[in-house]
Amino acid sequence: MLRSNSAVYFGRENQAGFSGYIADNNFFLALEFSEGLNSEKGSDLITKISVESRNFAISNLTSFDLAISNLITKYNFPATFSLAAGYKKERIFYLKTVGGGKIFLKRGMRFAQIIEGDNSASGYLVDGDFYILTAQKFIDLLGSDLELKSIFDHKTPQEIAEEITEQLKNMDNEGSIALFIRFSTEVNETGGPYFNKPQQMQGKNDLFNQFKKNTIGYWQNFRAYSEKSGKRKITTLIAVVIIFFILIWSVGLGLKRRNLAGINEKVKFTKVLINQKLAEAEKAAFLNLPRSVALISEAKDELAKLKKEVGAEIKEAEELERLIKESENKIVKKEEKKPEEFYDLTLDSKQANGSKMYLDKDNLGIIDRGQGLIYILSLSKKSLEKKANSLVKKAELISVNNDGVLFFIGNEGVFKFTDDKKVEKVIDKDKDWSRITDIWVYNGNVYLLDSDKGDIYKYLVAEKGYSSKSSYLRSEAGKIKTANSMAIDGSVYIGFTDEIIKYTAGAKDDFSTLWPQKSPIISKIFTTADEEKVYAWDKANGSIYILGKNGSYERQIYASVLSKALDFIVFEKSAYVLVDEKIFKIDLR
Repeated sequence: MLRSNSAVYFGRENQAGFSGYIADNNFFLALEFSEGLNSEKGSDLITKISVESRNFAISNLTSFDLAISNLITKYNFPATFSLAAGYKKERIFYLKTVGGGKIFLKRGMRFAQIIEGDNSASGYLVDGDFYILTAQKFIDLLGSDLELKSIFDHKTPQEIAEEITEQLKNMDNEGSIALFIRFSTEVNETGGPYFNKPQQMQGKNDLFNQFKKNTIGYWQNFRAYSEKSGKRKITTLIAVVIIFFILIWSVGLGLKRRNLAGINEKVKFTKVLINQKLAEAEKAAFLNLPRSVALISEAKDELAKLKKEVGAEIKEAEELERLIKESENKIVKKEEKKPEEFYDLTLDSKQANGSKMYLDKDNLGIIDRGQGLIYILSLSKKSLEKKANSLVKKAELISVNNDGVLFFIGNEGVFKFTDDKKVEKVIDKDKDWSRITDIWVYNGNVYLLDSDKGDIYKYLVAEKGYSSKSSYLRSEAGKIKTANSMAIDGSVYIGFTDEIIKYTAGAKDDFSTLWPQKSPIISKIFTTADEEKVYAWDKANGSIYILGKNGSYERQIYASVLSKALDFIVFEKSAYVLVDEKIFKIDLR
């Protein structure tokens, strides 16, 4: 794999203009403005181009040419400038010059100018290729491009930049720039002008172990030598050893400083990149929410790269994580709420444990299969009633309404409490039932959701119980397979894992949601005729999404308890969440 090693030569600062460079990842740029751009604006421009280059989609020379042209147009470059740019994609190097830009190549013993002016080129890289990205002013300072050929002589880019700096220091070199790039498979090449990856811990341990081993050897040799030598020689040797250790310490300290500088540069660059993505995400949020969410995801990816390369323990990583989270919450209108314990069923019985809930007005029904109990909890008064029957131990669903308490047993039917202990079957098991996953009572009529058949069975309330079933969906029957829940407020809302649909009078109604995430994981939906909103519980993400009754996304509430919950309902702008024997309350306002 060919790696790049680069260094830059800068002349004295041009007060009327600006010169800058980029040598980051696979993108290289030398840019010179003789006038029309000061140092502050120029530095800002270089940062923006550097960040933008990370998202280049270069597939051929035309796309690279277009990318550079777009940058010039987008940032409204001054009339006079020089640009030389290169982009490495695998073994191909794409080149582009504009204005006074020039690109030279030394390959083996050959040296030549590749392109200049408004031009582009591409070709395969060869191990040892040495490119120079510069402008006419730099060549004029040297006298001719032939002078460039004489400076190589197996030098590194850093050595060449230092030599050029010394050679041209007393000349009129204001604003001149040259970027030297060498491509090589040699792993010991020194790094580029931006940063190097810090040495891995294993490498440090190996160095330490080798140093320890060598030190022991030196000490043993010193003892043997001291036994044969006089005091003066010993004193001299001790001085040499001290100087040797000081030298080792200095070299180690220098490596540490360079690694630290590399880390700081990487952190600085990533901060700029993440801040730009977050700023773009906030701008796009109103008109293009999915694009904003995608930018947030990209910012998270950049942070993950930073943690991998320089370590997750740095304080800047924690700061960036907080910044991304705050921006994400703002864009998707996500608010974290602290739940409060509302009621503990073990106050009535130590063995209490809930599994399913149903709300009618302010009466909350809760199934306790273990004890064969149904609790009726008044949310307004916090008073508790109980209904007990052994059949409740098999109950899967519950409904509470003005006519009493119903519960559903899959292989038997629907039962109703006639008093606190006695029950009667009010709807027989039907041969057409497949997998009933929800029950709802509206205007006294019973609705059963069959997820496998994709239908809703409606049982009208009658003088002696309920009528035989009919399909609420009629011609739409069979189209809601895999639904997991429903809610009724006059219209019927059907919840799926990734969407909600709405039916009114058996016909499909308008209901469309632009989710902040690509695919929500909806566990249950809820609304009533008294509620102004539709609520979707995402257990996997610990959130409740709040929607308008046309499906418009409004905001979301996060609470960790929502990831542990077994069921939820909403009453008077608060969510009530069942977690085993306890009910928690979350303010949704």
